Amino acid sequence: MLTKYDEMTCHQTVSTFDFPLESDRAWTEKLWMNIHDTTGKFALAAGFGIYPNRNVMDGFACFGLEGKSQTNLRLSRQLRPNRDLVSIGPLSYDVKEPYRRIGLALTESDQDLKFDLEFLGRFHPALETPHQFQRDFGRVSVNTKRYAQIGRARGWIEYQGTRYDLDENNTYAQRDHSWGIRLGVGAPEQGVQSSDVAAFVGMMINWFTFQFSDWAVSCYLIEDDSGRVRFLSGRMVRDIDGPDEGLRVTAVEHDYQFHPNTALTKAGSLTLTFEDGSTRSISVAPFNIMYLRGGGYLGYRRFNHGMWMGPIHSEGETWDLTDPKIAAEAHGLDDTICRVECDGQTGYGILENLILPPFAKYGFPPMDPRRS
Repeated sequence: MLTKYDEMTCHQTVSTFDFPLESDRAWTEKLWMNIHDTTGKFALAAGFGIYPNRNVMDGFACFGLEGKSQTNLRLSRQLRPNRDLVSIGPLSYDVKEPYRRIGLALTESDQDLKFDLEFLGRFHPALETPHQFQRDFGRVSVNTKRYAQIGRARGWIEYQGTRYDLDENNTYAQRDHSWGIRLGVGAPEQGVQSSDVAAFVGMMINWFTFQFSDWAVSCYLIEDDSGRVRFLSGRMVRDIDGPDEGLRVTAVEHDYQFHPNTALTKAGSLTLTFEDGSTRSISVAPFNIMYLRGGGYLGYRRFNHGMWMGPIHSEGETWDLTDPKIAAEAHGLDDTICRVECDGQTGYGILENLILPPFAKYGFPPMDPRRS
């Protein structure tokens, strides 16, 4: 079928934009955005997943208040015939000006949450180089390209009758856009070797975006228990109105501290080495957190990204994060919101630090199989 994208002169295959070249059901196009203030008052995360070989689009919006509660909305719909609309019911994403202005809106919800926001690209987008590739038992399990962009946000959020106006001077934002074959899409495939993907154990998956007054950095690091770097892609970038003279990250030294008996980051420091041989040391001080499991990351109860949930589906809840049991269930892939310091500059950003034991450097022993 024809979509609005087919009107543009950017075809790469002898086909329409209705479906990708690959027929793998795990082919995904994903959008993620996080918006937060500098005091720990609120945090908002939202995004979409498009699965053309599953005929599914899903999305989410999560709003955290003072680290004490988090309200979640998860949505899903049949992708076609509205293939070229990035919206599900009241939640929508609109590229108003590429890399400069991205609209994100929720007009209503059963969770008494709505918002009308605009992401403002402040720095050049950083394209992931190299892209991620993995093959397990003869099958390509990961083949994904991504870029990240860092900026500010303006607009408003309304929750339970209280309105929060976002001042772009004090409201920080980051987003990413990825596409390709991705792990964890839908239910496990039937009738194949179990599992047909190698077990994810003994590694740290570390992703961060930090911005300062005149530069920003995004980085994706996967390191195994022996200290071997399995994947590294990162870039320091400058103001979007200036020349795109970013520097590639070539090495990352990290020293994290974790809250007792958890994999929640308490503090940390990073030393980044760039392709020109220069280094920058960054101290990291978390002050808020957004639990992405509320948006379906790593799966939440019966909701998993890419699952067929029917022609239209909506669900959600509010978590009381002061209850340790609820906080433990929510923990998984988390956006840890941080204040960062580098060479006398103060900045802000997001740290995602997923530990898959064992990881001896930080004292994480092998998982007890009786608890799996």
